[in-house]
Amino acid sequence: MNAKPIVLLTGATGFVGAHVLSQLLESKYAVLAPVRSESKATFLKAKYPNQVSSGALTFMTIPDLSAPGALDAVLQESNVQYILHIASPFFVSTQDPIKELVEPAVAATKNVLSSAIGSGRALKKVVILSSFASVQHAFDEPRAGYVYTEQDWNPVTLSQASTNGILGYMASKTFAEKAGWEAFESAKERKEILWDLVTFCPPMVYGPPLHEIDVAKGIGGLNTSLQILLGSITKPGKVASPPLPHWVDVRDVALAHVKALAVPAGRSERILLCAGPAYYEDGLTWLRKKGVEGLGDEGDKCDAETWFSIDVSNAEKMLEIEWRDFETCVEDVWKWAETVRLVGQWRVASYPL
Repeated sequence: MNAKPIVLLTGATGFVGAHVLSQLLESKYAVLAPVRSESKATFLKAKYPNQVSSGALTFMTIPDLSAPGALDAVLQESNVQYILHIASPFFVSTQDPIKELVEPAVAATKNVLSSAIGSGRALKKVVILSSFASVQHAFDEPRAGYVYTEQDWNPVTLSQASTNGILGYMASKTFAEKAGWEAFESAKERKEILWDLVTFCPPMVYGPPLHEIDVAKGIGGLNTSLQILLGSITKPGKVASPPLPHWVDVRDVALAHVKALAVPAGRSERILLCAGPAYYEDGLTWLRKKGVEGLGDEGDKCDAETWFSIDVSNAEKMLEIEWRDFETCVEDVWKWAETVRLVGQWRVASYPL
């Protein structure tokens, strides 16, 4: 490692994590990235050979972040100043939501916080990527006129979470984030730590991917949110509307993580990220004008007044975020799909949601 401030980044091989990694390396930071196996790092090593050779990017194999003490050694042996915990399962097709979603998410977050608490005085900040799934009251939607703030929590129960993957995912984010805050507040009360905690809660996250994708699998090789987006705008018939219209660009989510590291000490915050509500048809103006083939028939556009809103004033003031618009996001995803020759491989038997 070199003299740059060191960031421990979990989930670097995933959709959001790969964008966070890119922006960290473009900034002033060196990155330690745990991966489940050595092969998981192959793609990123090839993508960033100069950073690897210079020591700005280092990988270490940690098979299971949910194993007790998984990060103890690396935090005690390295002068890590920031932890960005991005890794968490995001899928909804499961027969056992508790075992496959809730338990791994909660255990990993607890382990990250436990290791952080015992890491020494070099650590300045821990940032956890949570989700708007930990905020919204899913059973009450669309809650027209309601404004969600950082004070809202999803009331989902463990019993409800066991019934299906969607509620299981919501519970995984809710319980994991709460576990993080509980560990932080307890350690702070015992005067064991000096670092701050920030959690980010974005809704649906879209954008062109930077992580490794098996294009040979077609749309089935994409991460969940891109499967939903591209599947919905290219399926036969009318373009589908999203399960949740509130969204944010993955590049803005990554930027928020990097900007959070520069916020002065003493501010531990829960922060909502959202560019606004949009239906998939709202993002297709440019593509339809271009006359691209493969889009579904014209679908509905979003009427924001029929949905709740999300207060993102904290993010805009604290981090000075300017949100990308939905049409630009969808254009960039389509251009990426054309570049990797994914266009034309849309048709699949089913979609994730």
